[in-house]
Amino acid sequence: MNQLTRVQVYLNPDDLSFIDQIVSGIKINRSQIIRDAVSAVANNYVKTVNLITRSKKPRVKTWIELIGFETSKTGDLGLRVDEIYHDKP
Repeated sequence: MNQLTRVQVYLNPDDLSFIDQIVSGIKINRSQIIRDAVSAVANNYVKTVNLITRSKKPRVKTWIELIGFETSKTGDLGLRVDEIYHDKP
């Protein structure tokens, strides 16, 4: 087990009562329940941060992709628009 550091935490009386009910039901000490709850919430925050930072894309690129404004692979797309989009006589 990792080394533990003592901290002081203030809990809402209703939350503490709820934790005490759990303690009496499953025979585990109060501090372990609080550590487990903090660990679970911290893990969820880590997942949230990872999702937020992984999905950050420049918004300009997103809009450019949506409107179809991209770099021409051949370099002459703008010059050939009529040829591409209009029927040839």
